[in-house]
Amino acid sequence: MENSNKLSQFTSRFASTEINALLPMAATAREFLAGNDFPTTRVERFKYTRLTKLANAQFDLNKAETVSDFRKHQICSDAIAIFIVNGRAYLPETSLPVGLTIDYIESAKSLPTSSVKDVFAGMNVLYAQSGVCVHVAKNTVIDSVIEIVHVCKGSYAGFTRHHVSIGEHAQAKVVLTYASEATNECFSHVHTSIEVGKQAHVNVEKVQLESSEMYSFSDEEIWQDADSVFQINTLTLDGNLVRNDLHIQVQGEHAETHLNGMYMLNGQQHVANYSTVDHQVANCESHELYKGIMDDKSMSVFNGKVFVRKDAQKTNAYQSNANVLISDDSSVNSKPELEIYADDVKCSHGSTTGQLDDDAIFYLRARGLSEKSAKQLMLTAFMSDVLDKITIPEVKAKVFKTINKRFNWELEL
Repeated sequence: MENSNKLSQFTSRFASTEINALLPMAATAREFLAGNDFPTTRVERFKYTRLTKLANAQFDLNKAETVSDFRKHQICSDAIAIFIVNGRAYLPETSLPVGLTIDYIESAKSLPTSSVKDVFAGMNVLYAQSGVCVHVAKNTVIDSVIEIVHVCKGSYAGFTRHHVSIGEHAQAKVVLTYASEATNECFSHVHTSIEVGKQAHVNVEKVQLESSEMYSFSDEEIWQDADSVFQINTLTLDGNLVRNDLHIQVQGEHAETHLNGMYMLNGQQHVANYSTVDHQVANCESHELYKGIMDDKSMSVFNGKVFVRKDAQKTNAYQSNANVLISDDSSVNSKPELEIYADDVKCSHGSTTGQLDDDAIFYLRARGLSEKSAKQLMLTAFMSDVLDKITIPEVKAKVFKTINKRFNWELEL
């Protein structure tokens, strides 16, 4: 199959990548795009996500923006901050601690081969124009937060690529911030690969605060070595159409993986979370918890898969997705999956979707709470086990402030 007119029209606006380390993957990406259409709901991975408006959107790819106006989007005030502004990378202006190096991704001699799961992943390989490489040397503990701030403005469209490598026995905290000031339609696709060395500890806070005009697609691809601990919290609080795709390969024994997510939606927002945890070796564990609150005509999609290979004995894997619908017009499509080829494992998965309990609301109102306060109390309790996973105080404060502003709540830290 050759590219459809829609896909050809969409890709024709982008310049080919100048990131040499991506060239070994280019043939595979081109082959994938040549054999696939611009996604429709007939494609399983986009079954509940309509992309017609994105396919027809008009973008201004020539308008440059400067970084000076965008430092306000940095969440952690003392972070080692990297800015990606309309696809252009700005490295930290301060000196870096010993053991940490940051450079433009164009300087990378090689990058790990990533999977091409859909046309957007393929386009990122072929058209990524910027990004950074972050390396933490072995036996290094980086006390400061490393924050990568992505900002879009105007009617930008483009692809960005990052690579993060954490050496053996190293520790790092990374914040991936997504913000926009878009008043017109914007599109961004960001691919972040992370290599976690033996006995390394990595915590990632992914905070999505984009505008109602934003089409935000992002992939994270993780490789975990033995005895490592990796946690990612995906916190989606704004955006028009947001798609997160997380792929974790557990390649060393006694590794520990934590995936947490929360999404609070209203209006006609659409958020899709896709995840795969691939247990390839024995004696590892993964814990996945995603929770969402949907109001108005918003929609969420959750598709999480835990794959346990035949050599991954003694795997302990847990997966859960829970949702609360505030409005009769909101909707959820949830599909947790287990695919197990080992016989000595502990694996479970589940999905629940419901509405607030009227009896519980009545009980709280009978004790002096207003209806609004009663609902807020119940919804806060529902989300608390995800909110408690946020380990960086400034990130938690930003999340609470955003929720209070967007939903007129009164959350307190």
